[in-house]
Amino acid sequence: MSIVIGEMEAIVRDARPEDLQRVLNLLQEASLPTLGVSEHFHGVLVAEQEGAVIGAIGLEGYGDTALLRSAVVEPGKRNLGVGSKLYAALIERARTRGVRRLLLLTNTAEKYFERKGFRTVDQKSVTGPVTASVEFTGACPSHAVCMELLL
Repeated sequence: MSIVIGEMEAIVRDARPEDLQRVLNLLQEASLPTLGVSEHFHGVLVAEQEGAVIGAIGLEGYGDTALLRSAVVEPGKRNLGVGSKLYAALIERARTRGVRRLLLLTNTAEKYFERKGFRTVDQKSVTGPVTASVEFTGACPSHAVCMELLL
């Protein structure tokens, strides 16, 4: 999937091992958790422009439930459609993998994900293998908003 940002094209693709450090740097710069990212890096998509990774989003699968995590876009590339293209590619991947329920934890993007159809749920009401994710066991603060999207 490609997108045009200004005069330049960007592509959304599967992350490669050599992208890991750049994705971790983007997450750190955005004050987002990095715990567990390397263990689930096979589920990450990146946006690349002129050979540089400018955004990422991850899908951590737990059967028919999955966790959306590590959604980040380089500050200078925000509000240009990069995040929306990454999100659309992630939703397509989730559906092809049989995901029926998508969860996320956020401290800053609640309104963004509400616009994408997510609804707030009580984090304590979430059950199943997804609760073993580092997102639920400590990477995200206990006051993080838990959100759900049924696919």
